[in-house]
Amino acid sequence: MKSKNPAKAFYEVVTKSADTGKDILTNITFFVGAGFSKSWDINSPTGNDLFTFPKEFIQNSPSEIKDLLTQPGYSSIQDTSPEKFKELVYQLNMQLKYPGIRTRYMDENSINIALDELKALTQKRFEQITSINYFDDQRGCFPLPTQITEQQENILKFFKWLRTQQKESFGFSTGVHVDFISTNYDYVIETILDNVIDSECVLRNTYRGITPNLICGRKNKNVIHDHWAIDNILKINGGFEIINNQNNYHLDYRQRSFEEIKLKPPELMMPSKEQNYTNHYFSSVFPKAVRLLHESRVLVIVGYSLSEEDALLSFLIRQFAEDLRDVHGKYIFYIDYTNEDYLVQKLRNCFKYINFIDVDNVFAYSGGFTDWIEQVIAYKRTA
Repeated sequence: MKSKNPAKAFYEVVTKSADTGKDILTNITFFVGAGFSKSWDINSPTGNDLFTFPKEFIQNSPSEIKDLLTQPGYSSIQDTSPEKFKELVYQLNMQLKYPGIRTRYMDENSINIALDELKALTQKRFEQITSINYFDDQRGCFPLPTQITEQQENILKFFKWLRTQQKESFGFSTGVHVDFISTNYDYVIETILDNVIDSECVLRNTYRGITPNLICGRKNKNVIHDHWAIDNILKINGGFEIINNQNNYHLDYRQRSFEEIKLKPPELMMPSKEQNYTNHYFSSVFPKAVRLLHESRVLVIVGYSLSEEDALLSFLIRQFAEDLRDVHGKYIFYIDYTNEDYLVQKLRNCFKYINFIDVDNVFAYSGGFTDWIEQVIAYKRTA
């Protein structure tokens, strides 16, 4: 894993895929966590930041959550840590799932109201920490900041370069193609793609694993995708824009008030001791993510911890190369701030066969995503 510079290895995989002269399309899938969003916006919250509700935040929110926090086990409104948040979500979900254990004054409706309010509070808490780049309805785009940072500029250059490595002729694509599987709720991926793709609004040219009836209040006119140039954005933990009304989806990237969010909460997988991915949205998106991983030749994991708590997501990632036969001709890149040996161990825990062979197509990079892409871009300049 340490025999070659990960940035150089990635550059060579991309350029060789684009220059083969064969009618082959190389799928590159980015599996991104909170670290990816943080590379774009340094203030973007980690899970621990997002799911810690300070006392002042709760008291200043137009919410009934204060009543929940005075239930047994929450004797006062103190700062709610992620562990307390997980416990609260777990208790509500268990009472919803098993009516026989519901507390005296809780019923199906009150539990659903409470869960919807937690989703609204999660979005409000995100906005308290940093801004969400909402869709600008008048301009018809996800606008860039007035002054973009050097890191943001490099991220845009990187994905623009990847875009140029895809060749299209007579409706047929060769070279490389980029897709995303994300654990994030925000709109960072959409903002990046909207500012590197020379086409109509990115919302018309992405597939989400589900087909929305509405996009930002307008009827979806692109219901059937039949072209490899379509970008996959599969949000396996949901997103602030995903509104599910009896499986009729509305992807609404516009800013909404707290009351509007409570009334039509987004589809979010919130942390819990037992996470339930069986509802319609998640049961639709997961098979699409598995198929995308099967069809991908390159997997780039960015800013995702491969935590033991996320056993299901680790199992999902493993579908990229379930055993030694599957990894032949494929490449894995893992980029995160933790030290390289620790990253390698994480990969070995996920892809068990790595323990028994000396692989030369799996790379770990200890550092930030923007540091890594600067190195990739540097190879591009000298080529």
